[in-house]
Amino acid sequence: MPLQVTNVQQREHIFVSALPGLEPALESEAGVLGFSPRRVEGGVELTGAPGLHQEANLRLRTASRVLLRLGRFPAPDAGALARGLAGLPLSSVWDGRAVPRLSVALHRARFKGPDAVLAAAARAWGLSSVERAGVLDEESSEGLTLLVRLEGDTCTVSADTSGEPLHRRGYRQEVSRAPLRETLAAGILVLAGYDGVEPLVDPMCGSGTFLIEGAWMSRRRAPGLERAFAFERFPGFDAADWGARKARAEAESLPAPRSALRGYDINAGALGTARRNARRAGVTLTLERQDVRTLAAPAGLGPGLVVVNPPYGKRVGEAEDLPGLYRALGATFRRAFTGWRAAVLVPEDTGLIRALGLPEERNLPVRNGGLRCRLLLCTLR
Repeated sequence: MPLQVTNVQQREHIFVSALPGLEPALESEAGVLGFSPRRVEGGVELTGAPGLHQEANLRLRTASRVLLRLGRFPAPDAGALARGLAGLPLSSVWDGRAVPRLSVALHRARFKGPDAVLAAAARAWGLSSVERAGVLDEESSEGLTLLVRLEGDTCTVSADTSGEPLHRRGYRQEVSRAPLRETLAAGILVLAGYDGVEPLVDPMCGSGTFLIEGAWMSRRRAPGLERAFAFERFPGFDAADWGARKARAEAESLPAPRSALRGYDINAGALGTARRNARRAGVTLTLERQDVRTLAAPAGLGPGLVVVNPPYGKRVGEAEDLPGLYRALGATFRRAFTGWRAAVLVPEDTGLIRALGLPEERNLPVRNGGLRCRLLLCTLR
């Protein structure tokens, strides 16, 4: 198999990763944006013109990271691996000075561990012993990160174009006791079919992540407008072109959400956090202190989408009467939100799912902070 490399000056091939369970949401979102995605394990693959990786980082709400494919080549032994690494087209992503950090993944490969890949990289790029020490530094966030994946005898090398994970939008500087990643919140809204026009209600809103992500979706606001990316440090980075891309995205953003967004929580501190996060995100939310057990139907709204991430008993106190809380939550949904659609993120616990007493029209596996969960989607009757 000859060395196959991506010429980033003519065509870009990128892999966009997603949290487990969000691959369908990412595929749907990328398709709506016109990216022509191909779903693969862990995310989607995209092909397009130069700057595709910038557009993906800027616009995809459900993406975790965007990787620019640099090359794929046979690596049956250390010599072949070193030759392949030496032949990669790195000039557009690496200035040749600061040593790239390597993130190595081995799957049925002949190599015994990352050290063998490090030795091949040192040989390929002429690294000194001092430089080699920083190549596998997992704590470093500066400079270029290359992801080297060995699958059998095939090596695929990609450049991380995102830097910090994409869930770090910039607005959530405070979190509640059981935080929800922004990308997971956006993915749940996509999977639930939220269109940005119908009302959105979160009866246990915590730090407001569902509502803020919903507000940005409703405003058509690109999620990457307020943060920096690793590609801005690439030698081939064109600041003027990037500025024009951001300006186009900014111009597409609406001044206010097209839908009503309401949040409730029994914890006054959580509501304060949600208000401050919303202010940093540039959105205004209607938030009220209410107990989900006695929550009344929102006056003048509906039907729409009611979405919630209730406590799991893992982070907010094991002694809490979770089955009782889940029964009360289900009763409130049936009483106050008849005709609405519901999206409920729950732990993979059949007892708690039964306690909700909701119809399980769709039951999807997802992960929240490493915990196995289920996303229940239904229409309330």
